[in-house]
Amino acid sequence: LKPSRPEAQAVLGARCKCYTIKLPHKKMRCLLASPVLAATAAFLHGCSMGGVFRELEREPSGTSEGGSRNFDKRAQAGVFSLNARKWGGGLRLAIAVSPVASNGQALAAQDLVLDTGSSTLAFCDTEIAPQLGDSARLNYMSCNLYNPGGATTGYWGRFYQGAVDLEGGVEIKDAVFSVMDAEESMPCKDGFQGIFGIAFKQLDMAYPYEDLGPTMGKSACPQEPVADIVQPLMKALKSSAGAQRLGIHWSGRVGDGEGALYMEEAATSNPHYRRGSVVGVAALGEIGWYDITIQKMEIASAQRSWVASDFGCSPTSSDKACIMDTGTPGITVPKDVLALITRLAEQGQPLGSLSVQLQGAAGGAPVTLELDLATLVDNQWIQASAGEGVILG
Repeated sequence: LKPSRPEAQAVLGARCKCYTIKLPHKKMRCLLASPVLAATAAFLHGCSMGGVFRELEREPSGTSEGGSRNFDKRAQAGVFSLNARKWGGGLRLAIAVSPVASNGQALAAQDLVLDTGSSTLAFCDTEIAPQLGDSARLNYMSCNLYNPGGATTGYWGRFYQGAVDLEGGVEIKDAVFSVMDAEESMPCKDGFQGIFGIAFKQLDMAYPYEDLGPTMGKSACPQEPVADIVQPLMKALKSSAGAQRLGIHWSGRVGDGEGALYMEEAATSNPHYRRGSVVGVAALGEIGWYDITIQKMEIASAQRSWVASDFGCSPTSSDKACIMDTGTPGITVPKDVLALITRLAEQGQPLGSLSVQLQGAAGGAPVTLELDLATLVDNQWIQASAGEGVILG
């Protein structure tokens, strides 16, 4: 990663009912879900991320009505249905995305995990590739490995450039996406057909295309990327003539249509966004992940409390990254923190709260999220991290 850490802000909702991330002019504004909420939303405002390296990007096919070169004008309402399904030991939100074939027809919709912890749009179905046509093929590939310290999880596949349709009536033109040639433990079963990463470009690396074979190993990916790529949704948002916002809502239940993706004006004009729930403004980084700085955690139980500090959060280290991630179905904390919570539960102690104190933005006051420990434990929404980092999923 080549970090440049523009200042960002996270506006956090009372008792973690929702949290909003906003940046200064030409930066990002976002509101993302916590794992214990019935209603959440996410907003992007004024994104200024740069574009795909020129060698990976062809000229856009045209400018649509309304001033955006990437959004088709059908996206008037800006509301897209999300499905909540179980995969990989937890609940995930899925968005239906259709790649557009060389004849201009949208192919069958693919349900992709909506993931703020990665930055690549990648389809599992290898039969998609030949239908895209030779003109869409790029001489570069995507190769990503996830789950550091755990079982091999990842894929490799060629990059393509073309249009993709999102369920609800929006077409993103000139999108750069991948079709997997080989994968291991990716969301390619149980109703999922790929991944829709919506984080920043440092996590979406491009390599010269080569055939890496039919299997994935922990050392499968090349070591020298030639470019980074702005994922399709971010590229479309930053070039839109509209409000350039994005919102995510989840009802807390499993099933089709239990979530929603809101774009542009709809992100702040829907029944789930409440300005009155804001309790503070926290710093947000954008070095690949939506990274946060955790100052301390406090466990309160039966009039006693325990405090953990010195987290050393670092977005340039996968072992120490502290991030917000919709692709993780819960919260991960250092092993010592989880060991204490487990001991309290085994002793029959009343489980109180877990408070997470985040660094404030621009030297402002810290912001505290308070989570109900019993809810986290009963739903298995809290687990130990592989390293020293923290994930608010």
